[in-house]
Amino acid sequence: MNKKERELNSFQVRNIKVMTYLLEKDAVNDDVIDYLHESELDYFALLDKYKLLEEKVNIDEKTNLLKFKRDYLTNIIKTASRFYHGPKTKDYSVSFIRFDIDDFSVFNNEYGHETGDMILILVAKIIRDNSRPTDYVIRFGGEEFDVILPSTEISGAEVYLEKIMEKIREAALPYHGNELRVTVSAGLAQMVYAFSGCKAINEKEIEGCFSELQMQADNALYEAKYLGKDRYSIYSPDKVEEYKKIRKKYVMKSS
Repeated sequence: MNKKERELNSFQVRNIKVMTYLLEKDAVNDDVIDYLHESELDYFALLDKYKLLEEKVNIDEKTNLLKFKRDYLTNIIKTASRFYHGPKTKDYSVSFIRFDIDDFSVFNNEYGHETGDMILILVAKIIRDNSRPTDYVIRFGGEEFDVILPSTEISGAEVYLEKIMEKIREAALPYHGNELRVTVSAGLAQMVYAFSGCKAINEKEIEGCFSELQMQADNALYEAKYLGKDRYSIYSPDKVEEYKKIRKKYVMKSS
């Protein structure tokens, strides 16, 4: 039994207090025990229903990926804070990737939007199937997909990226006796959150970090597209001015 399984929630704690009080008053019988047991089952049944409803609301119907939400990074940091605590400062790495299907608008125009949707679904499935259960795989919009990799440094994110991109290159979509293939480009960025015993989690600060992380990955993505596509680039803070030029050049090149 792991630590999470041993932890009691507030509902269970209240039930124990009720049971303790009734034992002290010598008022416990089978009916009371059955009632408390049933109330706990009802509680967890409601939780399960809530989670299912919440999951359905947050899922993109076309790709079966998560929809974008601003608080994903906040949730990750909050969860990690349960384990990264104490007097010593501990660094926690989160990597962020933005994928973009190369030349997707041209593909849509040539083969039609229905086939384009099939490509979206194919790419989404490859990313999802090759990600960990703890990773956040998100349909950001259009043909862009975001992946948040908790507890992952750049080196680990690169291994993940290379695997995903190779599987997408190898994948083929049947089309009137032929096979259609696509590639993706990606931008990679990383943040390191410093946990310390005296540091409270500031949700607004983390949301700001998430926005910054997205912009960094987006800049790296533009660089990858500008350099020829079917590749990834890693964000560098030393190239801020260069990224501005790359974005302008890429837009001009694509127009």
